[in-house]
Amino acid sequence: MPIWAVCMQLGLPHESSLQHVLYGRGEYGPGEVVRRETAALVLAYWPTLADYPDTARIDPTGTRRRVEALSVLGWSRAWMARQIGMGEVAFKKAVRKERVTARLARQVAGLYDAWWNHDPAEHGVSANAAARVRADAFRSGYHGPLAWDDDTIDDPQAMPVTDSEEPITTEGGNLAARWLMGESVILDREARNEVLAHLFEWSNDTVEEIAARLGMSPEAADQAWFRMRRKARSEGRRLWRRVYVPRERTLKCNEMEKAA
Repeated sequence: MPIWAVCMQLGLPHESSLQHVLYGRGEYGPGEVVRRETAALVLAYWPTLADYPDTARIDPTGTRRRVEALSVLGWSRAWMARQIGMGEVAFKKAVRKERVTARLARQVAGLYDAWWNHDPAEHGVSANAAARVRADAFRSGYHGPLAWDDDTIDDPQAMPVTDSEEPITTEGGNLAARWLMGESVILDREARNEVLAHLFEWSNDTVEEIAARLGMSPEAADQAWFRMRRKARSEGRRLWRRVYVPRERTLKCNEMEKAA
């Protein structure tokens, strides 16, 4: 993000304060001290995608993951390029670069939000064309939309939640509650996370047992639970893992604190 854009987002009247901190003035190097008010503004700010100027070059992770996830569903890159008004060749080159423009990242994010749960066959794409795209995505090891949460898809350190069901429409609402009551339903992303949180918080099941119930690997279930707790903390809430008492024995009184 350019310095002028940072200053604008922070509400600073001009760029000189941050230029002093980063580069100094004249023969003097970067500043050794900064006003307390300026420091507080900088430390409290973290940019969202909407904050960047169109031409800013940013990390491409989220853009690539969204393109790959749409490919898993059967949407081709040629189709994606047409939707955002780019040529196919230019689009393919752009998403492979080490940095993408904020404008392209926003366009792809909007495209993904609109189409991540749509079947190409229902929108005029031939079954053969969609199948070829999905086959290419499978060979490339891409992950579908349910592998990513909205708050982690842009995080380069985040790992995909694999072994999850593909989005399939199920009639009626309250999918999580219906699943927990024993009804045979297909969980969408939101409902699966709701069930996962409930099982971690309130059941006496191990991570492996919870993962098996949802058709996930233990690593994927554990990673999803970590994301939920991190999101809850950012919102000022707490998610708790209830005490797990091994079924094969009874804990002694002096062991309860350690177990908790």
